[in-house]
Amino acid sequence: MTKATRPTTITCARCGNEKAVGRTGPIPTFCSAGCRAALGYDRSRQDGRYERRLKASRKRAQEEREANATPCPYCGAPMTNRRRVQCGLEACRLRAAADRMRQLQRDYKAEHGVWMRHRYPESQRAATLRRLQKHGHWRKQYPERAAAYDARRRALIAQARTDEMFAPLDVHTRDGWTCQLCHEPIDPSTTWPHSKSPSIDHIIPLSRGGSHTMANVQSAHLGCNSSKGDRLLGVVIQGLRGEAEETVTRE
Repeated sequence: MTKATRPTTITCARCGNEKAVGRTGPIPTFCSAGCRAALGYDRSRQDGRYERRLKASRKRAQEEREANATPCPYCGAPMTNRRRVQCGLEACRLRAAADRMRQLQRDYKAEHGVWMRHRYPESQRAATLRRLQKHGHWRKQYPERAAAYDARRRALIAQARTDEMFAPLDVHTRDGWTCQLCHEPIDPSTTWPHSKSPSIDHIIPLSRGGSHTMANVQSAHLGCNSSKGDRLLGVVIQGLRGEAEETVTRE
C-alpha cells in the first residue's frame, strides 16, 4: 500500500494565496480563519440565508422594543428607543431642551451659589450697554417691526378695554412702587429702556384674553415684565423672586 505524500504548501480556496502546511495535523483548505468566515458569508448571501436571518433578527428586535416601549413624558406617545427622553416631535424636543437647561442652571447654582447668567454680571451689563451704544434700540433698527408690534398691541388693548380709566401712575401708587414680580422697589426716576424702569404688567396677558382693568394690571420692572412675556404669573414668579434675592445677596 502506497503512503500518501503530504503537501508542503496549499492554495487557499478563497483568496488563492499559498500557505505552508505543517508536518502533522489536518491539511487546511484556507489560509486563515478570516478567509473561511468570508467564504461562508459569501455563500450565505448567495443562497439567501443571510437575508432571512437578518430579517428575523430585526423582527425580534422590533417586537422586543414594542413590548418594552415607554410613554413620552410630554405627550404620552410610546417610545421604542430606550435611549430617548422624548418622542421626537418638535414640541416635545423643545420642552426637553428647556428642562435640560433649567436643570443645568439649578445644578450650577447648587455648586457655585449663583445663577450661571449671573457669573459675570458686570461684564454682561457693560456688553449690553456697548451694544446699545453701537446699534441702538431695536425699535430704531427695525421701525417697521416696531410699528407692527405697536399696532397689534393697540388692537389687543382696544379689544380688552372697558369703561374703567386709569393711568400708569395710579397703578404704581397703588402698588407702592414695588415690582409685583420680584418684590423689589421701583425707582421712579429710572427711564426707559433701562431694565429697572417702571412698566405696567397685565396679570392675565392680553393675548390670553385678559382685560385692561386695574384688577388685571400691576407694577413691574421693565426687565421683569419682558422676562414674563405672555406667560401666566405662577409660571415665572418663583424664578424672578429667586433671581432678585440672589442679586441682593451678591450686592
